[in-house]
Amino acid sequence: MIVLCLALCFSGFGSLCLGVDRHHEQVFGHKPAPLRRQLLRLLGWLLLASAAAPAIFALGTSIGLALWASVLSLAAFAQITLLSYRPSLVPALSIGAPPLALFLHLI
Repeated sequence: MIVLCLALCFSGFGSLCLGVDRHHEQVFGHKPAPLRRQLLRLLGWLLLASAAAPAIFALGTSIGLALWASVLSLAAFAQITLLSYRPSLVPALSIGAPPLALFLHLI
C-alpha cells in the first residue's frame, strides 16, 4: 500500500507540474489551454489527497498521515529531478505509476 501512496503522490505532482504554463511548454512545446490547465491542477490535488488513503489504511491514522507527508516530499523531489533531466518522461511515468503500483501490490 505504501508503494501505491508513492505512485499517487508522484502522479499528483506530475499533474500539478503540467498544470503550470512553463512546465507544460517544457514537456509538450506549447502552453496549455485554460480549461486543460485547470483540469490538470484539479486532478493533481485530487490525486495528492487520495494518496493518503492507502497509507492510513495500511498503518492507521497517525502513522499513515506522517508517512503520507514523507512520501509527498519524496514524490516532489522525484518530479523535480525528472523535470530537470528528462521532462518528456513526466506524462508517461505519471500515468503509468498508479497502475504499476496496483499490479505490484496484487502480486
